[in-house]
Amino acid sequence: MIKISKNVRLRSILIITIMIVGVSSFLLGRGDLYRDISDNWKFVFEVYKRIMTHYAEQIDPKKLAEAGVRGMMSELDPYTVYLEETDNHNLNLLTKGKYGGVGIHLGEQDDSLTVISPMDDSPAKRSGILPGDKIIAVDGDPTGDMGLDGAARRIRGQRGTKVVLTIRRYGENENLDFELTRDVITIEDVSFAGIVQGDVGYIRLSRFSKNSPKEMRRALKSLKEQDAGKIILDLRGNSGGLLDAAIRILEMVTDKGDPLLSTRGRNQEAERDYVSQLDPIIDSSIGLAVLIDGGSASASEIIAGTVQDLDRGVILGNQSFGKGLVQSIYPVDDNRSLKLTTAKYYVPSGRLIQKPGYVDKEMVIGWTEEDSIFSTQNGRRVTAKGGITPDIAVDQMKVPPLTRECWRRGFFFNFSTVYLTEHDLNLPVSVDDAMLEEFRQFIETKEITLNLKGEKHFTALEEMLDSTAVENRRIEHSLSVLRDYFDASKADLFDNERKYLALGLEREMSSLIGGISARIQSSFDDDPVILKTIEVLSDKVVYDNTLNVVEF
Repeated sequence: MIKISKNVRLRSILIITIMIVGVSSFLLGRGDLYRDISDNWKFVFEVYKRIMTHYAEQIDPKKLAEAGVRGMMSELDPYTVYLEETDNHNLNLLTKGKYGGVGIHLGEQDDSLTVISPMDDSPAKRSGILPGDKIIAVDGDPTGDMGLDGAARRIRGQRGTKVVLTIRRYGENENLDFELTRDVITIEDVSFAGIVQGDVGYIRLSRFSKNSPKEMRRALKSLKEQDAGKIILDLRGNSGGLLDAAIRILEMVTDKGDPLLSTRGRNQEAERDYVSQLDPIIDSSIGLAVLIDGGSASASEIIAGTVQDLDRGVILGNQSFGKGLVQSIYPVDDNRSLKLTTAKYYVPSGRLIQKPGYVDKEMVIGWTEEDSIFSTQNGRRVTAKGGITPDIAVDQMKVPPLTRECWRRGFFFNFSTVYLTEHDLNLPVSVDDAMLEEFRQFIETKEITLNLKGEKHFTALEEMLDSTAVENRRIEHSLSVLRDYFDASKADLFDNERKYLALGLEREMSSLIGGISARIQSSFDDDPVILKTIEVLSDKVVYDNTLNVVEF
């Protein structure tokens, strides 16, 4: 027979009492929440009913309900959204890493749906579709009114089904019809992995999907086999993706047992601490640099922030975007779902990466401000002011006005697709004076409206002084001098920007010949961020001092 002492009985009674009080408080709290939901739902339903029964026009009940849902979502953070079936494609790309389609990168050039490039080993590539082809119809329906997203939805579909694309191609007198059988298209997240210089390896990761960890593991192992002693991970322009992919990639470069991330939310399932569970593929003997910019967000910032907080590597580039919120998908029915922000994530130092102002404080009960100053593992000071601040800031190349306009209008792409049909070019692409002269003649046939620095203010002043200038010769003469200055500057733009225009042609032609990998490789000798990173990684004193508090 088991005897229970008086003290044990008292402790048991106390524990049971605490449990009852805790459960009762939880249920009471939930009861208040459900009562608030019920009371306010009556208000929402009353408004909906009045509109449906008394509005002057007969309203589609489904459209009104969806508008109400969107209205609620719009009052919260930018990442809490209502999703319909047509909105789920990008989500499926991340979670499945593949889709049904023909393998075409699409864009809009000169108001036409244009093939930017067919993917390797895809139905489009095997059927002979070329960069620069204009898709003027899908299954006989003109694409003019479809828009980019609408046409992409029509081209995608289940594996084994067929789609007919009508193509207008440069140099062909008649349109071409291509009947393509859709296949499973696997998305590649690592767009380049290789040695950039000496023993410096380079990996470009474009997104965080289901495929990312597998591709990163393969890339890192390949660089180790090539005796890479230093590695650059380029996350510029990478807007993020799956949290799990970021955690699994961090485990490849951090020590087993290192804290990686924590998520905090209202519900218990949102509370989680992530710790590295595996031995790394590359240990701390291999120098690491992570490149970021204003387009690096979410999972990219998890990687950069954790590497920085653990002093595992140096961060270079520009301030990242500042998205530190976690979303979960809740299905409403077979075709609709809600993407809700359910937690915030914190990198090892305790920093919240989310930029402030993401939600109206008046909507939140018990709003509290986050701390802003933190320390890395080695004691370096880091801030939480929205995004990751790089250890070493490096400005991107400044693109001058004519070159910027050529990119914006697609002139490099349009010229390159035609040029490559008439010239036999191989990698690496070399842009000579003859090619530049042909490009000059090409853009001279285009209407280009450029405003140089200060020209808008001059034009406004000229319009304001128009009547006065006619009467005052000194004012008219001054305006004429300025007008001639701007005209002469524009006339000299091409010659002044030859270097940047040549780089634009080199990038575009490299991409058309060898794909995104060749395009990235063509930037290694002139990208200021990559060049600075190689310099830092190659100087052990600079690298070590960057990761430690230096005392004088």
